[in-house]
Amino acid sequence: MKLKSIAFALAALGATLSLHAEKIVAGPKGGRLLEAEPHKAEFFVTADRKVEITFYDAALKPVDPGAQVVTVTAEPSSGKAKLDLEKTSTGFVSKTALPAGDPYRVVVQTRASADAKPKNFRVDLNLAKCGECQKIEYACTCEGH
Repeated sequence: MKLKSIAFALAALGATLSLHAEKIVAGPKGGRLLEAEPHKAEFFVTADRKVEITFYDAALKPVDPGAQVVTVTAEPSSGKAKLDLEKTSTGFVSKTALPAGDPYRVVVQTRASADAKPKNFRVDLNLAKCGECQKIEYACTCEGH
């Protein structure tokens, strides 16, 4: 009887966790909004495949990144590639383009300051357009994606 109770509890926990899976939210530029601290950050890929990270306040107005630190690592099948970033008035932009060969994972790490605990975000980079919402797949907000 005790084993059945444990199995039921684990099944209920699994169902609850799947209901609370991260919902993708599109940012003001059409990229993917990341729940970073102290400001939200938008991961956006430009037409020339450079990564832009823009920080926003609660009203989604761009803000100065201040002491925030960001790293971006692309993980194509050819091997991991850390992108060098330049600071801008509202965030960061990569000095070079993302490697070819998507889809692949990109890891964005943000820190409120250089000595703060990091927060990692995994973005499945797919630059194709979604047929339903017309957003780029990495920022698609459709159910079931």
